[in-house]
Amino acid sequence: MYVIDLTHYLDERGAIAPQRGPARKFADFVTTVVADATNFDRPEETPGPLCFKCRKRDQHFVATAVTEDDLVIWHCVACGTQGQISKWQGSFWDLS
Repeated sequence: MYVIDLTHYLDERGAIAPQRGPARKFADFVTTVVADATNFDRPEETPGPLCFKCRKRDQHFVATAVTEDDLVIWHCVACGTQGQISKWQGSFWDLS
Protein backbone atom coordinates (compact mmCIF):
# COMPACT_ATOMS: atom_id res chain seq x y z
CA MET A 1 0.00 0.00 0.00
CA TYR A 2 1.20 3.46 -0.91
CA VAL A 3 0.85 6.03 1.90
CA ILE A 4 1.18 9.47 0.33
CA ASP A 5 1.33 13.00 1.72
CA LEU A 6 0.34 15.14 -1.26
CA THR A 7 2.39 18.11 -0.02
CA HIS A 8 5.59 16.10 -0.63
CA TYR A 9 4.92 16.43 -4.38
CA LEU A 10 4.02 20.14 -4.37
CA ASP A 11 6.12 23.30 -4.42
CA GLU A 12 5.58 26.37 -2.24
CA ARG A 13 2.90 27.68 -4.65
CA GLY A 14 0.96 24.41 -4.54
CA ALA A 15 1.92 23.29 -8.06
CA ILE A 16 3.45 19.90 -8.86
CA ALA A 17 7.12 20.15 -7.93
CA PRO A 18 8.81 17.35 -9.94
CA GLN A 19 9.40 18.55 -13.49
CA ARG A 20 10.10 15.24 -15.24
CA GLY A 21 10.77 11.56 -14.80
CA PRO A 22 9.10 8.95 -12.62
CA ALA A 23 8.42 11.40 -9.77
CA ARG A 24 6.49 13.69 -12.15
CA LYS A 25 4.47 10.77 -13.55
CA PHE A 26 3.60 9.59 -10.07
CA ALA A 27 2.68 13.12 -8.94
CA ASP A 28 0.42 13.45 -12.00
CA PHE A 29 -1.27 10.18 -11.07
CA VAL A 30 -1.74 11.14 -7.41
CA THR A 31 -3.24 14.55 -8.24
CA THR A 32 -5.58 12.94 -10.78
CA VAL A 33 -6.74 10.49 -8.10
CA VAL A 34 -7.47 13.38 -5.71
CA ALA A 35 -9.45 15.24 -8.40
CA ASP A 36 -11.42 12.11 -9.26
CA ALA A 37 -12.21 11.20 -5.65
CA THR A 38 -13.29 14.72 -4.68
CA ASN A 39 -15.44 15.37 -7.77
CA PHE A 40 -18.76 14.48 -6.17
CA ASP A 41 -20.68 15.65 -9.26
CA ARG A 42 -18.96 13.04 -11.47
CA PRO A 43 -21.36 10.44 -12.90
CA GLU A 44 -20.87 6.97 -11.35
CA GLU A 45 -20.20 5.36 -14.74
CA THR A 46 -17.23 7.67 -15.42
CA PRO A 47 -14.04 5.58 -15.16
CA GLY A 48 -11.37 6.61 -12.68
CA PRO A 49 -7.75 7.44 -13.49
CA LEU A 50 -5.55 4.90 -15.24
CA CYS A 51 -3.45 2.82 -12.86
CA PHE A 52 0.13 4.07 -12.90
CA LYS A 53 1.49 0.51 -12.71
CA CYS A 54 -0.55 -1.22 -15.42
CA ARG A 55 -1.84 1.65 -17.60
CA LYS A 56 0.55 1.09 -20.49
CA ARG A 57 -0.10 -2.62 -20.64
CA ASP A 58 -3.79 -3.07 -19.98
CA GLN A 59 -5.53 0.32 -19.58
CA HIS A 60 -6.91 -0.49 -16.12
CA PHE A 61 -8.67 2.15 -14.07
CA VAL A 62 -8.53 2.69 -10.31
CA ALA A 63 -11.51 3.12 -8.01
CA THR A 64 -11.31 6.20 -5.77
CA ALA A 65 -13.11 7.42 -2.65
CA VAL A 66 -12.80 9.75 0.32
CA THR A 67 -12.96 8.14 3.76
CA GLU A 68 -14.70 9.55 6.84
CA ASP A 69 -11.31 10.61 8.22
CA ASP A 70 -10.55 12.58 5.01
CA LEU A 71 -8.12 10.25 3.31
CA VAL A 72 -8.37 9.78 -0.43
CA ILE A 73 -8.10 6.06 -1.11
CA TRP A 74 -7.61 4.25 -4.41
CA HIS A 75 -7.40 0.65 -5.58
CA CYS A 76 -6.68 -1.04 -8.91
CA VAL A 77 -8.75 -4.18 -9.24
CA ALA A 78 -6.51 -5.51 -12.03
CA CYS A 79 -3.09 -5.42 -10.32
CA GLY A 80 -4.08 -4.90 -6.67
CA THR A 81 -2.09 -1.70 -6.22
CA GLN A 82 -3.69 0.55 -3.64
CA GLY A 83 -2.95 3.62 -1.61
CA GLN A 84 -4.12 6.48 0.52
CA ILE A 85 -3.43 10.19 0.16
CA SER A 86 -3.44 12.73 2.97
CA LYS A 87 -3.06 16.53 3.07
CA TRP A 88 -4.96 17.00 -0.19
CA GLN A 89 -7.51 19.45 1.20
CA GLY A 90 -7.24 22.91 -0.31
CA SER A 91 -4.96 21.80 -3.14
CA PHE A 92 -5.65 22.71 -6.78
CA TRP A 93 -7.03 19.17 -7.24
CA ASP A 94 -9.50 19.33 -4.34
CA LEU A 95 -12.82 19.56 -6.20
CA SER A 96 -15.03 19.12 -3.13
